Amino acid sequence: MMSSVDLSVLSAAVLACLMVGTLHLRLNLWMYGATTMCIALATALTAQTHAEINLICVALLIAVLKAAGIPLFLLWTSEKLNVHRDVGAMIPPPLAMHLSIGLLALSFILTRGLPAPEMAATGWYGAAAGISLLFTGLVVMLTRRLAIGQILGFLVIENGIYVFALTQTLGMPLLVEMGVLLDMLVGVMFSGLLVFRIQKSFEHIDVAQLTSLKE
Repeated sequence: MMSSVDLSVLSAAVLACLMVGTLHLRLNLWMYGATTMCIALATALTAQTHAEINLICVALLIAVLKAAGIPLFLLWTSEKLNVHRDVGAMIPPPLAMHLSIGLLALSFILTRGLPAPEMAATGWYGAAAGISLLFTGLVVMLTRRLAIGQILGFLVIENGIYVFALTQTLGMPLLVEMGVLLDMLVGVMFSGLLVFRIQKSFEHIDVAQLTSLKE
């Protein structure tokens, strides 16, 4: 029987697949925020089920920093750069979305034979959701041309790694999780500043065009 934690992380995986189906950066960022909020909810439910107080703190940090703070910062960045759509996507959004959905189904096949963790009888749902998020993040990074889209793909991959760790091992210790969140926040802010620098130097943030640069 599927638990509430399984339902939350699977909802995150489905939202991530739907996110790939649009090129509007604002919608992408809000859907990433909704995806991450589902993961924060899964963390809180896991904390309640297993009486892990540390996970409550992690859930709050994820909700505040990742689900709200990072999308707002990237939204502010896109507004400053006057960039609202990733018009140069490598493949059409509907095709990318269906590819992500197919990879979600593949994730269930790949994880079906994994042994369930001791604390859950249906841990393979969480494993499938984590692997699916990894695949979806890779699809985003490989199909989007704007630097902000590349950052978003990296963030989805990180969500997948976290979901897999949460559902299979109850996550990492609080100190480690706080360090990872801090590193991610600094990394995203640095990436945002780098995007400004690219825009100023080359008058665009299309990473595909950077491959043709010469000295």
